[in-house]
Amino acid sequence: MSNKKSYYAFEAPSGTTIEFQATSLQQAMVIKKKRAHELGIPKEAFELTSIRKKPSLSE
Repeated sequence: MSNKKSYYAFEAPSGTTIEFQATSLQQAMVIKKKRAHELGIPKEAFELTSIRKKPSLSE
């Protein structure tokens, strides 16, 4: 059984973006909630902007 992970990117209206790897959309929503809480931004503010197989090149 292979663990296929995708990169999920979310963006808030303020321009704050978060991107991370998760195995499912459900897992991504849980991680988004934790990251949003750490940033002090309501999780509802973040919109899913993309799902990729590779991370975006925003270095």
